[in-house]
Amino acid sequence: MKYDFDTPVDRRGTFSYKWDAEADYFGREDVIPMWVADMDFPCAPCVVEAVQQRAAHPVYGYTIRQKPYYDAVLGWLKKRHGFTVSQEYLAFAPPGVIYAMNVMLRILTQPGDRVLVPMPNYDPLFDMVTRGGRQLVETPLVWQDGRYTFNYEDLEAKAASGVKVLIFSSPHNPTGRVWTREELDRLAQICLKHGVFMLVDEIHCDFVPRSHPHTTFGLLGEKVLQHSMICYSANKGFNLGGLGMATVVLADDDLRFRFNEEMSIAQTRLDNIFGAAALMAAYTQGEEWLDQAIEYVEKNKEYLAQFLQTRIPRIKMIPSEGTYLVWLDCSLLPFRGLALEHFMLNESRVAFCAGYEFGEQGEAFLRMNVACPRSILKQALEQMETAVNKL
Repeated sequence: MKYDFDTPVDRRGTFSYKWDAEADYFGREDVIPMWVADMDFPCAPCVVEAVQQRAAHPVYGYTIRQKPYYDAVLGWLKKRHGFTVSQEYLAFAPPGVIYAMNVMLRILTQPGDRVLVPMPNYDPLFDMVTRGGRQLVETPLVWQDGRYTFNYEDLEAKAASGVKVLIFSSPHNPTGRVWTREELDRLAQICLKHGVFMLVDEIHCDFVPRSHPHTTFGLLGEKVLQHSMICYSANKGFNLGGLGMATVVLADDDLRFRFNEEMSIAQTRLDNIFGAAALMAAYTQGEEWLDQAIEYVEKNKEYLAQFLQTRIPRIKMIPSEGTYLVWLDCSLLPFRGLALEHFMLNESRVAFCAGYEFGEQGEAFLRMNVACPRSILKQALEQMETAVNKL
């Protein structure tokens, strides 16, 4: 079946965080939102049908996970990522990945403990450190051979300095790097050597092209599994962000018990009833849709790269190996930080995630979401071109 990603879907008036909060967030309603990490594509038809079918039953009471749910999760991890995992290692966090990681961070650390985060990075991954009273230890990603990678010397020196936990995203948000197995293995060995527990956000792992295959942390061996928590979700790959789900792989029995206790105390152990239906449909019937969505977004990235190179050469696109996010280098423009964000908002009328949100290294950058019909991407780029040409 050929799916339609070209036809725009009007999301205004649906309480969309991306499309209906413009006045509140940006002070104007005439901007094209290219910021929030959800897609402007209709969900896979199998997902829509599953949710509609469940909605047709008039009782929306509490739900539980049963064998079809577990089979869907375990089957997807094995089929899509080659990861065969024991069901007993699974835990769940219906509020989502960030909630799960924050809960585990509080289990593993006390206020004042040191937590290592590669930077730039998705801001909630380090906000949970500082806002939770922990000490943020930054290790900078380095630009090497045309892509970002870890600074292993800096990373090891800081891992040896009393750090308790490493937090990072794989694939990487905001740069779109898909880490190789060699990179991840070297990272994991450093953490094992220095007793650093690893919190791994793999929420974008499903949305990668075959040219840059994702290596899930679960494939790095049992010892790594025992010293890490890996977070998965159907929310990014299948555009289910409003349904708030996360699957957690926690091999350590004691930590998994403590994690589940926290879920129970907070009464967050049960899934969203529609989220459960959506997840099972996505994981068992949605792979063809996902592959076509990835292919479409890859074409959007190609279009973006060509447009910038030929018509806005002062903005450089960092090669995005995975996710539907693109990291734009605007260092040739005369703006940084908030001024860069305001220029794009007020002159081009395009809303991005400002690079400074991801750390000091992002002052001259913008994060762009290109999971949209190409006509919307084209309009946004033409408005950017007009604004930059006026400088």
